[in-house]
Amino acid sequence: MILIIDDYLFLAGGFIATLWGIAHLIPTRAIVKMFGNISEENKHVLTMSWIAEGIALVFIGAVVCLTVAVAGTENDATRVVTWSASVAMFAFVVVNFFTGFRTSIVPIKVCIFVDGLAGALFLTGSIINS
Repeated sequence: MILIIDDYLFLAGGFIATLWGIAHLIPTRAIVKMFGNISEENKHVLTMSWIAEGIALVFIGAVVCLTVAVAGTENDATRVVTWSASVAMFAFVVVNFFTGFRTSIVPIKVCIFVDGLAGALFLTGSIINS
C-alpha cells in the first residue's frame, strides 16, 4: 500500500485526536478537584462529561486511523468517515469556544486549537481525497 498525502493528513489528525482524548482521560480526578467544593451530583456530572469527551476524541481518532489502515482512502466508506470526523472535531471547537475557552484554565483553552488542528487535517485530507 502506497501512502499519499491524504493518508498522512488523516493519520496525523487521527493520532492527534486519539492522544488528546487520552490526555483528557488521565487527569479527570485532578480536573474535578480543581472545581473545589461542589456537590457530589455536580462532581458526577463533571466527571461524566470530561470522560465522555475524552472517549469521543479517542473514538474519532481511532476510527479514522483504522479506516485508513484497513480500507485505504480510495473508497466511499473512508470518505464518509473522514468527513464525519471533520464535522465532529469542528463541533467540539464550537462547543469549547463557548464554554472551555472562557475559563482561566490554559489546558482547557488549548482544546479549541488541538481539536481544530485535527479537524483541519481531516478536512484537508477529505478535500484532497474527493
